[in-house]
Amino acid sequence: MPALALALLVGGGLLAVNVRADPANSDSNSVSREHDSVNVKAEHHYNSPAERANDDLLITEVKSALVRDGVTDGYPVAVDCDHGKIMLSGVVKSARDAKHAGDIAAAAQGVTGVNDQLTWP
Repeated sequence: MPALALALLVGGGLLAVNVRADPANSDSNSVSREHDSVNVKAEHHYNSPAERANDDLLITEVKSALVRDGVTDGYPVAVDCDHGKIMLSGVVKSARDAKHAGDIAAAAQGVTGVNDQLTWP
């Protein structure tokens, strides 16, 4: 989580988006913005700690790429990963931004697929 906080701070997103992870359950991802929120709770079945670490690395890489691009600035977006498949959920500005975020996630090395559940107002 410290890497994400640093990435958000560098990208300017830390001021607009609060990110809270439930330390008791690392498979939970919560993101909120004033009156909008996203909470992802997933069941993952890993055969080894290395599989889990790989997914955690992909989540960090995708979150960092989204922050660097700025497509999610000021919007609540959660990123999860299960065996290389990224799931994006939350809210972005437009359908175009949702597609762009999905393309960014798909371009990350090691990602095997993207389930883009992003919505827009």
